[in-house]
Order: sequence, then C-alpha cells, then structure tokens
Amino acid sequence: MSQVLKSLFYQRKVLIFGLGLQGGGVADALTALSFGAKVRVTDLKTATQLQSSLAKLPSQIETSLGGHKPEDIEWADLIIQNPAVPFDQPLIQLAHQLKKPVYGSAALYLQTTSLPVIGITGTRGKSTTTNLIYYLLNHFYPNKVLLGGNLPDKSPLQLINQEQDKRYAVLELSSFQLHFCHSLKVSPHLAVVTNIYPDHLNRYPDMETYIQDKLALVKYQQKSDHAILNQNDSYSSLFARNTSAQVHYFTYANLKTSLIGSHNQANLAAALKVAEILNLPLSKTKEILSQFRGLPFRLERVGEKRGITFINDTTSTTPIATITAIKAMSQPFVLIVGGSSKNLPLNDLIKTICKTSSLKKIVILGSYQNPEFVQQLYQTCPQKIIAQVKSMQAAVSLAFKHAQSSKIKTVLLSPGFASFDLFKNEFDRGRQFNELVAKL
Repeated sequence: MSQVLKSLFYQRKVLIFGLGLQGGGVADALTALSFGAKVRVTDLKTATQLQSSLAKLPSQIETSLGGHKPEDIEWADLIIQNPAVPFDQPLIQLAHQLKKPVYGSAALYLQTTSLPVIGITGTRGKSTTTNLIYYLLNHFYPNKVLLGGNLPDKSPLQLINQEQDKRYAVLELSSFQLHFCHSLKVSPHLAVVTNIYPDHLNRYPDMETYIQDKLALVKYQQKSDHAILNQNDSYSSLFARNTSAQVHYFTYANLKTSLIGSHNQANLAAALKVAEILNLPLSKTKEILSQFRGLPFRLERVGEKRGITFINDTTSTTPIATITAIKAMSQPFVLIVGGSSKNLPLNDLIKTICKTSSLKKIVILGSYQNPEFVQQLYQTCPQKIIAQVKSMQAAVSLAFKHAQSSKIKTVLLSPGFASFDLFKNEFDRGRQFNELVAKL
C-alpha cells in the first residue's frame, strides 16, 4: 500500500469533481475509498445519465449530481478533478481561492508510484504508441506490466493497488492530465512524445498554453531519465531544451506491419527506441511489434460489404488526423467527415480533401454548428459533396450507395472533429458506424 496516498486520503473528505462516463471518475473514487477516505462524487449529468457509472459505486460513496455546487467544494478536504473539466470552471476556481488542494489522477500516480513509468503523449499516435509499448513489454514480462492513463476504464490512480510484482507502468497522458503535473513537479522516467499539432484550442487560449501542458511530460525529469522525441516534429527541439533527461530521437521503423499508413512507422520507431533503452533484443522486438494488429477506431478495417471495405477512424478528432488518414488510403474512396469544432486551423484539411484525386466524394456528418468548415467545402470543392446529414445512419447509407454506383472499393470514416454535436463521444460515433456497417 502506498503510504503517500494513505497519508493523503485516510479519514479525509475527497471530492471527485466529474464522475464521467469512461470509468476514470469511478476508479478514482474507489481508489480513494480503498485508502480510507470519505468520498463524494459530483457531476453535471443526472443520475439517469450516469446510471452505468453509478452502478459501480458502493453505497458509502456520496453523490451530488445534476450540477456542481459550492457546498461540495466547501465540504472537501481535497479534490480530484476529472481531466474533462475545464481548468477555469468557476467552482474549481473557488477551490483554489479557498486553498483546497486540486489534484489530477495521473499526476498523483506519478508522484506516488514505486514503478518505473513510461509515459506517452502527443497530438496524434499516442494511443497506438502506448499500446505498442505495452504489447511489447508484456511479451518480455508477461503479466508484469501495467497499462493506464488516457484510456477508457484505465484511470492511472487505480494502478497504485495493482503494483505488486510488476516491473513497469505504461501510461498514455493527455495534455489535460499533464496539466496537473506542473503543480506536483512530476514527470515519467521514460517519456515519449509522438508529435505536436494544434489541438484542443476550444479549451486552451492558444497553442503556447497547450504546448506548455505537454511539456510537463519531460520538464521534471532527472538526468538518469530518458526523453524520446520525434526527429521529424518541429517542436522536438523545444522539448529537448526543457528536460534534464537523456534525449533520444526516432524517425521511421520500416517494419512489416498490418497497420495502415506511414505514420504508424513513426509509432513503431518510438516503440523500438524504448526497447533499445531498456536493452531488449532487437530481432525479437521487431518480430513482436510486427505482430501488433492495431487498436479499435484507429484506421480499423471493420468489414467488407459487396466488395467495399469500411475503415473506422473515429478517433480522428483533429484536421491533421484526417489529413494523415487521407494520405494513408491507397485506393479511391468515399470519406465521411465532420463534427463539432475545436477551433483548429482548417485550410490544410480543406486543401487535402479538394486536391486528393483518390478521394472521390465526401459525406459531411453533422457540422451544423461548424459553419466555417461546411462553407469552405462548398466554396472550394462542391462537386465532391454528396450531402450534409444529421445521423450516422444517413452517412453510412449514402456513402455505401455512392461507392456501389461508382465502383469505389473503400469507405473511410475519419471525421477530423470532435463528436459532441451528434454523439456522446468519439467511441459512441465509432460504435454506431460499426453497427450500421454490420447491418448493410
């Protein structure tokens, strides 16, 4: 048992600020409870909306739902803030004014773990790279490696109770999770930065603030630690200047793989560099990495209907992600694109859609509150637009019909935007796509 967490939580009132639907808040609540805390969870959603999450909580955990309340902040001795909650949320600001400690789950884990931590961040590729590294290490050390972080049902803090006899913890870390590392001045022992592009500018005032949070991955490393950076990324020099760790670079792996797209060779190269630092045998490492089959919802082949292949890339929530997916396609295809804006630059995506000859037609999914994107498409390449639709069912149906009539062999869902205009989240969007393809 972590004595640090016991001293932090035991007989203290802990408020989980944001229960959420992905399992993180539940895990944090249960972990605090396991260390003797009195726990309360609060969320903007109602009990009905949070039914699946609430079912996992024991009766001794209090709930305060349907809105955040000042009395919950006043009640708490300390607060664990869900990374989905904006940093400028008024009651979080109240907590700071009242000098209530506000923590993030990932930062707390980094401060208290006894394991060497391999932390991965980046705008794109961090989930695939995280899972590649976990897959690799789990082959060499079966059942001795923990996986957590910015993944559904994988809150980092819950790993603290799973550490016995383990060798490594592998964490995917978002900018929102890394934000809390600045106050605790903690970074992982081995840090991997896949790449940096504009993202989350609906939550950050500018690119500089976004990058500042990403820098927490390397900023508090020691000289004995390692920072692994993408030599082809324009921000790598900034990360190298902001760490005391030993700096290593990766480029492309050129491995035989079933993963779609050249960008995955960069993800594989990052995993190879981790293996090199950990002194794992190179030939065996390459063999293991070549067997990795990829993750759901990331350029995932989900089915073939009447000779047409359907590819699900729903976790493409930024323009650069969709640009990457478009470039990964080797045959003519129909693209399903669109969603809610994150205030990111659009010009490169519009240009890529309009000038890529293999991209024959597009269906605009939702985007009714994203008029700039829709207007630019209609102004620049209206001939490529099949329609703008209000549901995944309509998008899949139209894309399939056009692919059939035009003898196109691929339909790609790669939205390029957040999902909240029509869906609960990007995973809900992806599951609907898969279900509809299965029914065709």
